[in-house]
Amino acid sequence: MIKKYVISAMLLLFAATALIYFFNVSKETPNTRKTSHKAISYHYRIVALGDSLTQGVGDPKDKGYAGLTATALREEKVVKTVTFTDYGHMGDTTDNLLKVLQRKEVQASVKHANTIFMTIGGNDIAGVLRAHFMDLQASDFTSRQKSYTANLRRILTNIHSLNPHAHVYFFGLYNPFEDYFGKANKDFVPILDNWNRDSAKIAAKFPDTTFIATKDIFAGKGDKLLYSDHFHPNKAGYGQMSARLLDAIRSNR
Repeated sequence: MIKKYVISAMLLLFAATALIYFFNVSKETPNTRKTSHKAISYHYRIVALGDSLTQGVGDPKDKGYAGLTATALREEKVVKTVTFTDYGHMGDTTDNLLKVLQRKEVQASVKHANTIFMTIGGNDIAGVLRAHFMDLQASDFTSRQKSYTANLRRILTNIHSLNPHAHVYFFGLYNPFEDYFGKANKDFVPILDNWNRDSAKIAAKFPDTTFIATKDIFAGKGDKLLYSDHFHPNKAGYGQMSARLLDAIRSNR
């Protein structure tokens, strides 16, 4: 009799436990079963460095790709805050940017940033064209390319030394001279490709650094995407650059 009582009690206890477990589980929804996470919010502290493209020359509202991108990020639901400081300056070469990076206010901004935008190199290659326009040879670009690549390494080294955690988005070069060069483009395009290839290789050696190609954006579309000076992008051209930059930023979230 005692054994039956013990067995019955155990069965009742098991049944009660099972019912309690079933009741609690059945009350759960798919959302409550999962670990609850707060919605992710992104904060962007952007510093833009470089030449006239970063300054936004050619954009009637002087926003350029950098300003357009900052504005687009502010409008995204997942983005909580965006701060934006632009040090782009018309005519700057890699030599100039190295000097800009020695300024205390620029260093302070870079140290505080988590996102860096950069365009540089267009004036380096354009300087060769200006200096040797009457008798331009492919070899004229060789020495300048060496100094350009050396400067680019120093620029990226300086940025990452100031801030090893910021992500750098660096734009490659495009050809704004298609309408002027005509048949000579067949000689210039391989030179431009070589500069871009070196730039991409250098960028790949640094952590958190993304090289963004632009050559294909403007190739054959200068009449639609370049400003009236046939050198800088117009609003539509900067819009194309911004769209590509935004894709890169989102892919790194």
